[in-house]
Order: sequence, then C-alpha cells, then structure tokens
Amino acid sequence: MDIKELFEGYEGIEITGIKVDNRQVGPGDLFVCIEGYTVDGHDFAKAAEAAGAAAIVCQRPVDVTIPQIQVENTHIELPRLAHLFFDQPTTKMNLFGVTGTNGKTTTAYILEHLLTGFSESTGYIGTNGIRFADVTLEPKNTTPEPYSLQNTFNQMVGKGVRNVAMEVSSHALELHRVDYCRFQTTMFTNLTPEHLDFHPSMEHYYQAKAKLFRMMVPGGTAVINIDDEYGDRLAQELKAEGINTLTYSLDKPSAFHATDIGMTAAGTKFSLTVGEEVFEVVTPLLGSFNVYNALAALGAVYANGMSIEQGIGLLKTLPGIDGRMEIINAGQDFTVIVDYAHTPDGVQKVLEFVSDIKERNVKLVIGCPGDRDRTKRPVIAKLSVDYADEVIFTTDDPHSEDPKDILDEMTAGIDGDYEVILDRIEAIEAAIAKARKNDIILIAGRGHQKLQYWKSGNIELDDREVTRKLLKKRLGS
Repeated sequence: MDIKELFEGYEGIEITGIKVDNRQVGPGDLFVCIEGYTVDGHDFAKAAEAAGAAAIVCQRPVDVTIPQIQVENTHIELPRLAHLFFDQPTTKMNLFGVTGTNGKTTTAYILEHLLTGFSESTGYIGTNGIRFADVTLEPKNTTPEPYSLQNTFNQMVGKGVRNVAMEVSSHALELHRVDYCRFQTTMFTNLTPEHLDFHPSMEHYYQAKAKLFRMMVPGGTAVINIDDEYGDRLAQELKAEGINTLTYSLDKPSAFHATDIGMTAAGTKFSLTVGEEVFEVVTPLLGSFNVYNALAALGAVYANGMSIEQGIGLLKTLPGIDGRMEIINAGQDFTVIVDYAHTPDGVQKVLEFVSDIKERNVKLVIGCPGDRDRTKRPVIAKLSVDYADEVIFTTDDPHSEDPKDILDEMTAGIDGDYEVILDRIEAIEAAIAKARKNDIILIAGRGHQKLQYWKSGNIELDDREVTRKLLKKRLGS
C-alpha cells in the first residue's frame, strides 16, 4: 500500500505493515509510536528505523532520517490506519457488539450459535478466544488491540465470514481499540461496579460503555436490558437520539419480555412475550441471569431478520459454554459447577441460583485476583458467607500481589462458616473430599482460564481439569 492511502500529502513510500513494537518491525513497516503505561514508543523510533521501518508516526519529533508524520494522538490514529490498511473489513460484514459488566461472554457465545441460522459463515471474538472457519486463536485481551483486531476482521472476510459476535470491553472503548469498527447491532447486558481501578467513577464507566451504541451503522439496532438501571437510562437516551432500540427484560414491560421462569440443574424454561404473541423457550442454560443473556441474543438475531421460532429452535441445541456454569460430571452423587463469576453482582446471581435449586448444602471455593479493584474483595467475601453453607477462600490470580494479603483483605471482619486454604488445588480437593450426596460445589472466579498468573511466572491451572482429576481420584478410592 502506498502511504498516500493513509496520509494526504505523502506518497511514493510503500507500506508493508503497521507495527507498534520495534522488535517486530521489518522492511517497509510503518512504526507507530505509542505512549504506554511503562514504555514510550517514541524512545524506540531509532531502533525501528534500523530494523527497516519506512516511516514513523509520532506525537512529537523523533531522531530519525526516514519520514516522520506527526499527529495529535497516536492511540486515536492507530485504529484509523489499521482500518484503512486492511481495506475497511468491517464494512464487509455484520458486526454484533456485546458490552456490559456481566454476561458478555455468554451472550456472545449464544449469539454466535444463533447466527449459524443465517446462511453466511460466523465468527466470534471475546474472552473465550477467536473462532472463525478453521481458525481458533487465544488473544491476550477480551478485545484485541486495533492492528490485530482489524487484521482478524480482514482474515474473516477472506474466509467468507459474514456475521461476527464480538465482546466489547470498556477498556477497548476507552482506549480506542474498536474505533472505525462498523457495528450493525449492539447489546447492553448490565452495569455493576467493576474496573473502578481503571474508571474514576460509575458515571465514567457508563459513558465508556455508551460509546459503543454511537458506533453503529445507520439503521442499526441497540438491544438493551432495561431491568438494569443503566440500561434503562441508555435506552431512553438512544430513543431520544432516534436510534433503533429493542428492549428486553424480566421485570419491566419490554419488546422481549420473559416470564414464568422455571429452573433445574439441567436447564431453564420460560415464556417469551413479543408483542401479542407468547412463545415457550427451553434452553440448557442455567440460571435466570442466563435468561437475560438469551433474550439479548434472540433480540439481536430477530432485529436482523431471523424469526422467533427459528431462534428458539437454535437455542435448544446450544452446546455448553466453557467455564460458564459448566457442570463437571464424573459420575459422583453431588453436583460440581465451575463458573467465571468474579464480580459482586455475578457472584450473587450465581449463588442465588444454586441456593434456589439445592437439595442439601452449597460449598463454595472462591478468591479474588490481584492488581484489580480491591474494594470488591470484602463484598465478595460477605456475599460468599451469606449465601453458601460452607466457604473456602483461596488464591485466584495473584498477579503481583501476595495472595495471603488478598485473602486477608477479603476476610477482614467477615463472620460465618469459612476456611482459608491458600493453594487453589488443595482448596478444590478439600471441597470435594467433604461433599456428600446432593451437595452442590461451586468453584468460582476463573472459569475457562487455563493459566494462573503469578508475579514469579504463570503456571498451568484449569479449574475444570483439576476438578475432573480430583473427582476421579475420589471415585477411584
């Protein structure tokens, strides 16, 4: 690509790629200087030139002999450049964006499954990886960085993918990762306190999420949970702006309204009212919180032309979701569930569900990650002892913190029946050893994750695989 396609007033420079890490620069690359949390790309412009960079994009002058193009903000410039370099790939697909504190992954997963009801190929980008055609990847972030993201979209277009379900985090919106993405449909699940180590306030957090709904193509539809106070506010704001809005709820009147919810350990059924019609829905999803997620996905495909009947039929065949209310069954006479719940709201909803269906005791294994919002630690601990019959507090992902310090913060001032076992595997083993017939063990916080993050280095730890091995050990004995 000639640089004139990226910047007016420049020409005759062939650009072969775009890089933000000088160690990845090759001949012909455009190096974009990004000011990060710990390093500044401007300090590596000379190294990028030595590696063969054809030009530099910067916010201030750098000491190079190759052309340098100065812009006001390289964070904002990078997604524009990636969008153009890969020939504007999201203009060639229907992009569905899901945002909210809880439920993004499950909603996007359900949506990915429902989108198979259309004739075109389907893709997914989110916490559980990237999937399309014969490609499966595991990116570092829920929403990849701009160059990687646009490159992925471009590959999807090349594979014939037309519909893409994508989780969109507040970090991605605030840090411009999804700028220049053209969303056909957007979904709002809920907003509860989370990431307040990054966002200065809940209002700031809300405004970050709300950006997604102003990024839709003309005629696009916003699908919003109005039982959530922030969702109700968002729906009213969007309607006032003339943006197509489809609401869903369990409590308030809405376009997609669920009632008569029945739950078991095997799944959920409910009645769905759309206008004057009522439909019976059966899904293998567990919990009323997953009814919200199903409504969001059904609303999204309905807004794009799928009949209610077809969507409900597909919902019945939904496969299990990795690490989301995932039942681990090795033939034991008690239930073990692994779930990703790691926010106060998420933990409360999961505990409410297992408390509603329990026949005997609920045993909970849970911790809190390091280097994250510390205010939620005692809140999660109190919810744990309030709802569960027995609680084992243990290590989650410590990152740079001492796990004992995290657990001390969680349990300070907490009364109730609990114990602390620092080693997570030992904590899971203790819960399994104590389990009796018809108990429910809930292992919460990490879900599908396969690595545990420590300052000294990451280790392999998959709660589901650990649980399977320990169950086999108990049954074998």
